[in-house]
Amino acid sequence: MQQFGFVAQVSEIAPGSLKQVEIDGTELAIANVEGRFFAIDNECTHSGCALADGELDGYEVTCGCHGSRFDVRTGAVLSGPALDPVASVPVRVEDGRILVAR
Repeated sequence: MQQFGFVAQVSEIAPGSLKQVEIDGTELAIANVEGRFFAIDNECTHSGCALADGELDGYEVTCGCHGSRFDVRTGAVLSGPALDPVASVPVRVEDGRILVAR
């Protein structure tokens, strides 16, 4: 059975925004897309920049350093220069709390 850990309150992440969180030493970017929450590795696979500092447009996050775009639902690369996807992490919301898989 998969274990989940608390990372943020729903109220901390407005729709259309991102928040950097940490769980078990791993930095994640949490995205709020119209009230649905998604978690991906925070580090862009191109140059290591923080994706939580990027721009969120729908399900796409654009890295602020060089413009790589990733799908927050899957971590897939939508456009380079990044070639490798970022990891996607399962998310649950319970009682206003955002929990991610450990």
